[in-house]
Amino acid sequence: MLQSCGACCRRWQFRRGACPACGSAEVSEIAASGQGTVWSVTQVMRAPLSELDVPGGYGIALVTLVEGPRIMCRAENGLAIGERVTVTIRADNLPAATRA
Repeated sequence: MLQSCGACCRRWQFRRGACPACGSAEVSEIAASGQGTVWSVTQVMRAPLSELDVPGGYGIALVTLVEGPRIMCRAENGLAIGERVTVTIRADNLPAATRA
């Protein structure tokens, strides 16, 4: 879910009582499509916690959603900057990007 301003049409990810762009309190929630483009991607080879460790590492991507906001999520191996992706919520409640 994203929040959207009824006054200036800006959209953002984190919940707020007012629009961060224009200050309007005319805020509503919209469902994100999950479609986006990879803005940045990296491969993590050393997990910060042992329970997050995955043999061979794991990818993290910064994805610009078609609605505007950028979100950080796990990434399918081999993703490149500029690729079109679909972001879904995995069973562990983490967002993950896969090729569209």
